[in-house]
Amino acid sequence: MSVPITAAAADPPVSAARLPVLIVGGSIVGASAALFLAARGVAPVLVEKHPAVSTRLRAKLFHPRTMEAYRAVGADQDVYAAQHHPPADHAAVVTSLTGPELRRWPLPAAQDFSDVSPSPSAFVKQAELEEVVRAHARTAGADLRLGHRLLGLHRRDDHVTARIRGADGATYTLATEYLLAADGNSSAVRESLGIGRSGTAVLEHVMEIGFVADLRRTLDGRRLALAFTAGPERAFLSWDSAQDRGTVSVTYDPATTGPAAFDDRYCREIVSRALGLPPSHFTLTGHRPWQMGGWLADSYRAGRIFLLGDAVHVTPPTGGFGANTGIQDAWNLTTKLVSVLRGHAAPKLLDDYEPERRAVGRITVEQALLRAPSHAGAPTEDHRLLSEAALAIGYRYPMPGDDPAAGLPAADEPDRWRGEPGTRLPHLSLAGPDGPRSTLDLVRDGRYLLLTGPEGHLWARAARELDPHGAFLDTVALPHPTAPALTRHTDACGISDHGALLVRPDHVIAWRAPHTAPDPRAALTGATRRALGIGHPAH
Repeated sequence: MSVPITAAAADPPVSAARLPVLIVGGSIVGASAALFLAARGVAPVLVEKHPAVSTRLRAKLFHPRTMEAYRAVGADQDVYAAQHHPPADHAAVVTSLTGPELRRWPLPAAQDFSDVSPSPSAFVKQAELEEVVRAHARTAGADLRLGHRLLGLHRRDDHVTARIRGADGATYTLATEYLLAADGNSSAVRESLGIGRSGTAVLEHVMEIGFVADLRRTLDGRRLALAFTAGPERAFLSWDSAQDRGTVSVTYDPATTGPAAFDDRYCREIVSRALGLPPSHFTLTGHRPWQMGGWLADSYRAGRIFLLGDAVHVTPPTGGFGANTGIQDAWNLTTKLVSVLRGHAAPKLLDDYEPERRAVGRITVEQALLRAPSHAGAPTEDHRLLSEAALAIGYRYPMPGDDPAAGLPAADEPDRWRGEPGTRLPHLSLAGPDGPRSTLDLVRDGRYLLLTGPEGHLWARAARELDPHGAFLDTVALPHPTAPALTRHTDACGISDHGALLVRPDHVIAWRAPHTAPDPRAALTGATRRALGIGHPAH
């Protein structure tokens, strides 16, 4: 579907006052954006053309940095509650699902991340995660309109108007300060904006065949999230957490085997071989062809319209990076929007969304392609295979004033970073009245944090002078060590006892002062202005 987008001379009649944010697309990325905004007092409207959550099997694992974002808005425990225990956190190569396992391994997301994150990975099907996120978003004040379809957009310098058809068929128009397009890999908004894509549009042609079957006895308590069959067909099997329905996916060459070849008989044969069950033990629920690719949009923004999720990057499913990367798009962008809409940051801050997230999107697509079955054993050229921890937690945003001579990588193992600007604040365990808490928990309610060493009194005083009413900046001092430790908290942050970090609302370090400064107030004021997009240098 094409969405006409114009720079109209006059807007059509608008049915309500101007919104702060309109979100197009209500799958996990759009729903997460709605939650992240509403939890911080910015009530968005979300329109989603489908009337209910999709029952298709999609993402099944969500990385620690994703769960940290949900933790920040109070949704993480409900997500963990939705996963089965013990979690299905292994994969295997099998002769068939009922046959012998030839090899089994834990999914990388299942490793123990407790040294670098307060939030373990979650193993839950995307549909269940979406239900949790949507419920929290509604409770926080988001207006989620399911069954509402975007028909067209009008771009203006100071706002965007959207024409929408409601679930009842009536058409209405909304005006919004900003529009977030999370409308999937075939994004009508992206296409109408004329934004191109770079990468591999079609890596493989895949036929996904759905089935209903009772797999509980077949799986027999095995902690499998997915499986591959050995042999030339190499089917990919996935199932829901209730183990009563799933999919079998196989690749095909359209030059010799078109989608029409996958009739009912052929699909039954494929599923029967993959499951190791006779056709009488399962029911087919349909099939659909799709194209596995790995590409990146040429731009993430057009004026007041921002694109995120699959609308701007698509990866092969290996590694489970797609949904997680999209959620992090939403986390990054919404924290910027909240600061701007609260009046604490300049609109120019939004210029950082594209260079930051596109850099992460590029390396994620590259790494996912290296993991794709069709690339197995292929030369990696100049790209080395990075760990899932480096990609999911340890990436670094390009920052204004980056020194190319420093040679900092775009991603590294999380425990190797030491408070470098552009990296995530290190997770350190701190004593609290209710038990241990993480340094990440010090970043609250969409506010900035000045984290100082235990002797950073001059920085704390500078923060009070800069923000005397506590409008946007919190200040916390790291404690003095109470016992010998392998790594002091200040060492992990790359500062001395007299140093400081300025941390953004998305947990990213905006600035670091390893030591005190001759004029702490001037230094902090300059750093804060840059972090808020005030007098911001161009990338």
